[in-house]
Amino acid sequence: MIKRFNVWLRERFLPEWARRQLVEENEKLIKQLAEERREIKQMEAYIQGLHDGLRRQRQVVIHNHAVKGESEE
Repeated sequence: MIKRFNVWLRERFLPEWARRQLVEENEKLIKQLAEERREIKQMEAYIQGLHDGLRRQRQVVIHNHAVKGESEE
């Protein structure tokens, strides 16, 4: 309903050059939004990789090579 109202409002009160400019600007903004979403997706993947790397780095492995029967002196 709101979309229909917006179309009616544009058709009724905006001159042709303003309508064209509005459509061109909307298309440009849609393309820019798609680029930004791609960039955000890429950054989220990068952040997830950093989290995974840091999580694996924190693992502590203790190697105890003491032989049974030896005393520590």
